[in-house]
Amino acid sequence: MEELTKTQQRILVVDNDEDLLPLIRDYLELCHYQVTTAATGLDALLLLRSQNYHVLLTDIILPDISGLGLIEIARKEFPGLPIIAMTGYGKQVGGLTSEISPDYYLEKPFSLNKLSEAIESILPKE
Repeated sequence: MEELTKTQQRILVVDNDEDLLPLIRDYLELCHYQVTTAATGLDALLLLRSQNYHVLLTDIILPDISGLGLIEIARKEFPGLPIIAMTGYGKQVGGLTSEISPDYYLEKPFSLNKLSEAIESILPKE
């Protein structure tokens, strides 16, 4: 399988924070990723089902489906999808079951460099 360049790697970012979402999107686009955003878990599910993504970056607290619910569904429907969870509550929120555990946690607030490191660490290496 051919390794994807950053410009071919698609990241879905899910957060209802109107200040943070565009900041993350703009930064990742500057890093040459293809970025799609969603403000709700339901919107994210529709996007996940309509296009292939290489990373799901989701907040834990969302207005409709929780981020944990989104992760649980994504694990079942897209088992190979790397997932990063953003949370202000620490890692204990993901300790419910292994099925809803993301591949990486980012504790808010986080630096953009830390975000880059997280994405690079979970992207498949070919």
